[in-house]
Amino acid sequence: MKLRTRGILFYVFIGAFVATAPIVVLYTAGYRYDFGAGRIVQTGLLSVGSIPRGANIRLDGTDGSATTPSLLKNVFPGDRELSVNKDGYSPWKKTLPVESRATTFADDIVLFLDATPSLVRGTDLRAASVNPRGTKAASATTTGQWTEVWIDALPGGSRILVSRLPVGAEADVRFEWLEGGTVLSTSAVDRGVTTVVLVETETGSTVAALSASDVILSPSSDRVAVSRANGESNDILAYVPSGDYAVGSTPGGIIQLEDTERRRLLLVSSTGGDQPILLNAGATHWQWEPSGNRLLYTDGFDLHVYDVSSHADETITRLSSHVTWVAWYPGHSYVLYAQEDAIYAAELDRRGERNVTRLVSGSNLRSFAPSANGATLWFFGTVDGASGLFERKLQR
Repeated sequence: MKLRTRGILFYVFIGAFVATAPIVVLYTAGYRYDFGAGRIVQTGLLSVGSIPRGANIRLDGTDGSATTPSLLKNVFPGDRELSVNKDGYSPWKKTLPVESRATTFADDIVLFLDATPSLVRGTDLRAASVNPRGTKAASATTTGQWTEVWIDALPGGSRILVSRLPVGAEADVRFEWLEGGTVLSTSAVDRGVTTVVLVETETGSTVAALSASDVILSPSSDRVAVSRANGESNDILAYVPSGDYAVGSTPGGIIQLEDTERRRLLLVSSTGGDQPILLNAGATHWQWEPSGNRLLYTDGFDLHVYDVSSHADETITRLSSHVTWVAWYPGHSYVLYAQEDAIYAAELDRRGERNVTRLVSGSNLRSFAPSANGATLWFFGTVDGASGLFERKLQR
C-alpha cells in the first residue's frame, strides 16, 4: 500500500473516531433519539418485581420478552404504561412517570391467583368471625334454647367447643377477637340480658378477666378527660368529646378509644402535648398493620389509611355500597375489603390508577382474614348457594 494511501486511511479513521466517539459516549450514558418528542433525551430505568416471580412484562403495549424481576434500561422519560401478566393470575396495569437519569420502582406488584373458593365447613352465618391472624375461625350454632360456640383451627386443624350459652336463635350473638386474636369474646344479648364469655382460642379455657388498662377515663358534662396514673395523682393527656368509650389495643405510644354507639375511633398520644388527639374519625371496622405503623379503617363507605409516623390520613377509595370488613394483605402494600357481595384487594400505590382485584363473589360476605404468608384467604359468607367458612387460594 502506497504511503499516500496509508495517510488517507489514517485520517479517515481519525475522522471517523472523532465523529463517532461522542455518539458512543452519549449512547453509553443512556441518550437516545425520541422520535415522538423529536429530540435527543436521556433515558431512565424501570425496576419491576412481582409476586409471583416470572410474570411477563409489557411496556407501552410492547412485549420485550422480560419477566419479573427485571431492570428495564433505556426507558424514554414521560408517562409509560406498564403491564404485568402471568397465566392463571389476575392482570396488573399502571401508568408510571419515568424520569431521565432516575430509576422508577414498581417492585411490589401482587398478582392474585385465579381460583374458586372451596367450602371448609357449612355453618350458620348469624355469628361467625375469622381472627385477624387468619389462624382461627369462630362460629355459633343454635339448637332450641342453647347456642354453642365453636372454634376451628386454620388450616384444617382441630375443632373445639368453647362455650355453650343458654340463649336461643332470637339472641343477638357477637364475636370480638382480643389480645391479638388469642382471646375470643362472645357477647349474647337475650331479652335485655347480656352475657359475655372470654375464652383462650388455643385451649378453649375460660378467661376470668383481661389485664386492666392503665388509661383512666373521667367523664364530665361535656367532655371526657383521658389520663394515666402517676403516683397518687393522674396526668391528664387530653380531653375528648363526650361518649361511651372503650380502650382498645394499639401499638406503643398511642391510646385507642372506641365509641361503638357513635361509631367513632379516636387515637390519643400517650405523651399528651399541644395536639394530643391524633385521629378523630367515623369508623365501623379497622385493623392495625402488623408492624403497628399504619391503621386501616372505614366509616362504612370510605376506606382510609392513617400513618402514625407522618400523622397523614389518606383516603384510599370511596365506595357506593357498604364496607363490611377490612384487613391488611401481609408483607405488601395492599389492603383487603369486603362488601356484601364481593371481597376485593386494592393496592396502596397512589401513582396512576390503583389496581383493584375482585377476589370473591357471593353474598353475606363479612368477616375474613388472609393467612400469615398471604397464600390463603379465609372468609365466612355464601357462595353458589352454600353458606359457611370458605378457603380461597391467593398464591401457589
